[in-house]
Amino acid sequence: MFLNKEYLKFIEDSKQKGLDIVGTSVIETLGSTFAKPGNMMLVNSIGEFTGVLGSPFLHNKILEISKNILKSKESYIFESVAQDESSGHGNSKYFSQPFFLSENYGVLGLSLKNIGKTLVRSIKDNSYKILNEECNTKLEYDEFYQTIKSPYSLLVFGSGVHVKALIEMANIMAWKTTIIDIKMNKYVEDADKLIELEKLEDILTMDLSSYTASVILSHSPKTDDIYLRALLDSNVEYIGMMGNKKNMQSKIEQFGLENDRRFFAPVGFDIGGNTQQSIALSICSQIEARKNGKI
Repeated sequence: MFLNKEYLKFIEDSKQKGLDIVGTSVIETLGSTFAKPGNMMLVNSIGEFTGVLGSPFLHNKILEISKNILKSKESYIFESVAQDESSGHGNSKYFSQPFFLSENYGVLGLSLKNIGKTLVRSIKDNSYKILNEECNTKLEYDEFYQTIKSPYSLLVFGSGVHVKALIEMANIMAWKTTIIDIKMNKYVEDADKLIELEKLEDILTMDLSSYTASVILSHSPKTDDIYLRALLDSNVEYIGMMGNKKNMQSKIEQFGLENDRRFFAPVGFDIGGNTQQSIALSICSQIEARKNGKI
């Protein structure tokens, strides 16, 4: 539900400005559609927004609907139906619901305190319940099920100039970004969080459970091994390491990673580029594919 960190930033910014919010969620689709069930767009009471659900026409329609909802204080269900059956576009159903600052944003605010659980909202009467387990996103018997997930979190070891493009790309993907290094460089100031280690071995006692993916870009064999050891003892889903194929094969043999599906080295897809931007693209593409179960 909050996989995109921009949602959290938008909610906090709106709160600081004293604004109410309308959330519009895709709840059902038929055929080929731009946005899938669970995708969300947030609009506050001065017309600021985050999230994109489709065409400019649909976008403007949601902005107008949001304005009306804040006046009526009532939820609204609507559909987008393809006018031309041969266009290849499918149909979508949307659920727009107001969340008021005076109520601490209601169920939207409550969801922020229930990460890892499933929010079930009735589209008929706005009642809701929170299940303790994760469920598939679905509309069933007028109830919309949506797992409450925190932003995808990328941990990067190293802060050299070559990391700058990766942070920029990860920010475009709206992932939460953290940099860890022994001596922090200025090139990674756009990351969400910077952690400078006093001693290299400190990483072995750090809690890495909040991170989903990690990439080792420190360019130092000594530090690489210690970082890798810490990651292998964690529940991080994706572990990437930069290096040439020969050295990475040695690393696989050294740590017994022949059958470890989490480990990707050399990191990134081979897309034929060698600029820092293309390398960043290749790494983020591979992480996204792993996140979505494609590799």
